[in-house]
Amino acid sequence: MREYQERYIENLKRIMELADVSERVPEDVALFVEQRRRKNLAINSLIAENTALLRQNLMPLLDDIVSATQEDAAQLEDFAEHLMQGVQQLDLLLNYTLRNALLAYARKNKKRDMLIRQLYHTGMALFYMQEIIGHAERYDYRWKMSMLFGEAASYIKKYDEIEDVDTRGYIHRSMANLALAYGWTEPEDIRLKNRAIKRSFQILTDERYHEKTPSLPWDVYLYKSHQERTTAMQLLRRGETDPEVVRDVMESAEYVWKRQLENSEKKGTRPSERWMLEYDIAQYHCGVLNLSQLLKSMEKAYLDREKDDFSERGLWSHIYLPAFYAEYMAREAPMVGKKKRVLLYMYSETIKYVQRVPNGQLNSRLTTFLLESFKSFVEYPDGLQAKDFLLDLVVCRDPDIYVYLRLTADFSRMILEEAIRRTPEQLVGALGCRDADQVRERSDELLRFTYECAMLHDIGTFLFERLVTLAARDRFQEEEKMYRYHVYAGQIILSRFASTQKYMPTALGHHRWYDGSGGYPEEYVREEDPNRQVTDIVAIAAYFTGLMDSKFNDGRKELSVEEALSNVRAQAGTRFSPVFAELFAGMQKELEAYMETNVVRAYADAFDQLRQP
Repeated sequence: MREYQERYIENLKRIMELADVSERVPEDVALFVEQRRRKNLAINSLIAENTALLRQNLMPLLDDIVSATQEDAAQLEDFAEHLMQGVQQLDLLLNYTLRNALLAYARKNKKRDMLIRQLYHTGMALFYMQEIIGHAERYDYRWKMSMLFGEAASYIKKYDEIEDVDTRGYIHRSMANLALAYGWTEPEDIRLKNRAIKRSFQILTDERYHEKTPSLPWDVYLYKSHQERTTAMQLLRRGETDPEVVRDVMESAEYVWKRQLENSEKKGTRPSERWMLEYDIAQYHCGVLNLSQLLKSMEKAYLDREKDDFSERGLWSHIYLPAFYAEYMAREAPMVGKKKRVLLYMYSETIKYVQRVPNGQLNSRLTTFLLESFKSFVEYPDGLQAKDFLLDLVVCRDPDIYVYLRLTADFSRMILEEAIRRTPEQLVGALGCRDADQVRERSDELLRFTYECAMLHDIGTFLFERLVTLAARDRFQEEEKMYRYHVYAGQIILSRFASTQKYMPTALGHHRWYDGSGGYPEEYVREEDPNRQVTDIVAIAAYFTGLMDSKFNDGRKELSVEEALSNVRAQAGTRFSPVFAELFAGMQKELEAYMETNVVRAYADAFDQLRQP
């Protein structure tokens, strides 16, 4: 790698160290807040340095990539590989940018082996990007993934002309990965996915290719293809009874589990709980196991998990397994009551585990597993509620995000209190209030609802945490586009539970401008929001909180209360409600007094929650 590339990666790793939030429960909270402020300044300095390194050294080269030297191309490829260190994905979007450029270089310079290799790696970068935005049910990258993997796989027609063994391997891997571009929800996608998997199996089991390239890891390719086919279990969970689908899933689940047993016996290790349970679940759907037997198998696997295993296996056992357990337990009503203590124990352990996950393990698998926890969460009237579970996960994963939400909620309550006192008529309609008198009468209810809306308004960001907390440079345009999908993720999460559905409009619309002339998403229409005044208030409070903290302000300089309020007032009537913006702008003294003591208090409350057994 070039010197600037090595420096970039060193800075990136240092940012990860400074931003690490795992196992952080300080005794002196005020000291922690001051240290955190200094760390954020150091992070911002490293971000600025990395941005400058790319602008001065990388971007000029990418602007004319087709004219790059072979040495330059080799250095870029090495740089890209270092940006994707296993599950860490040190800088996914920069890796994607480099792979795209190398793809253009290989195509222009007719370097076939390199072209096939870059088609594969660019497709994989898109796969990881798709996993992120998939939390918001957006599928922007699937089509391009299919084109890239499909083009690489098409070189199977020229297999005998290609002498490089690694290149042949990329052809087979791309053929297998073509199935990744399709989901299990739409009928057409299911058809294309099944066809891709079957075609891959045909090639992988064709002895002619084994004879042509005997040194390729054919068993590994076949094993991973069977793993991918077990994802069709989603169809069985949704009630699919097609005998061919059931047979395929069962065949692959059994194949993977037998391989797990063989490998664990050779190595003297435990087989994966995940694939054991995938096999058990397949047996359940085939009628071999009943629900009680399946749940007991899950309970045993959960008790056998390793407490501090943060690998993908550990993430699955600690987070995904309880999600599976909740989903299947809820299939029979008597089980919901019978297994209550077991499930609540799993939820409490999930929260403790997520707190300990190191920043180096923040990846798409963690957020995917957490989303499954949200999807299958079971609320008990006298137990843990969905909104509390969500907030517990936020505070244990990142106290900074919790404090951001807490400050936003406090500021929202301050605006609402002032509005109730001075202009209650502006709140008519919120929570169905018919007039100003009813607004006053129901002030406690309005204050509680607004506070909870603010605490949950940015919950979608939790699933985009890596884009927010571990940025190593200024955001690329593609990243900004991806991040904007967090409002859809928030809407989806909150829509799943009766206790949180009323907060959905604020989660969707807090970035949309008051007059509709800017912001996002366009799907939010203020006039259709039954509690639009609350969304108006939370939008102001969230914006103000961000201006006061560079971590949530895209790394820009923190502003004073006066400067931040000036920004709010300047956008009254366009971005913000003119009435509520003016009310808030007139509260400078109260806000300055709040900032002096309540930031530390908010962190203290967060850490008190983490200390709870």
